[in-house]
Order: sequence, then C-alpha cells, then structure tokens
Amino acid sequence: MESEILSDEELVMITGYQARAWQRRWLISHGWHYIESRGRRPLVGRQYARQQLGAPSAEPSPSAPAKQAWTPDFSKVS
Repeated sequence: MESEILSDEELVMITGYQARAWQRRWLISHGWHYIESRGRRPLVGRQYARQQLGAPSAEPSPSAPAKQAWTPDFSKVS
C-alpha cells in the first residue's frame, strides 16, 4: 500500500531537486501547497500531487457523487 505522502524519491522526480530548500522553492514557484515536517522536509499529499499533475485518481473519491449518464427530458415535448 502506498503512503498518502509522496516519498523523498517521488519529490525529487517531480521537482528535479535533491535539496529540500530547492524542492520548497520549486513547489512555491509552481503554486503547489505543502506542509513541512519538523525536519523541514516538504510534505506533499499523493492525491493532491495527482490532481496537480492531471493524473486520474487511482480510486474514486467516496465523497464525490457518482456521475450519472445524461438522459433527455421528454416531459416538455408534446
């Protein structure tokens, strides 16, 4: 099972930087939200990263309503 937080390697892959200070600068300059650990490691949520990267979610969100197929309303047709 994957962690809800991106790993160090994933953060390096996304930002292109190994140093945490440069990772934080990249995240800020690209408008990404993150929090910092006590050791000043930028923590980025996996679901948030997927949204930012435009990748489809691995699992449907339980809070998101299910999309229903569009059907025409024939009640107004005489």
